[in-house]
Amino acid sequence: MVRGDVMRARALYERAATIHPGSSAALIAAGKTYDPNFLPIFGSSNSLADPVKAGEWYQRARALGDPAAAALLAALR
Repeated sequence: MVRGDVMRARALYERAATIHPGSSAALIAAGKTYDPNFLPIFGSSNSLADPVKAGEWYQRARALGDPAAAALLAALR
């Protein structure tokens, strides 16, 4: 993400979340690759944004008990 390659980062984070489904960090990282609140920070346009998908990743992290996920979900609304 730092290098601006959101698609590559997305693929890696989603793979990490698949391999480690109990990792809220991987779930949140995957969500951020879709989050319109984070994409501009990394120099990416909002054309890659998908708030619904971001929310799905964050909801999975919230289900694991990650308090940061609830804040991220609230910011999407």
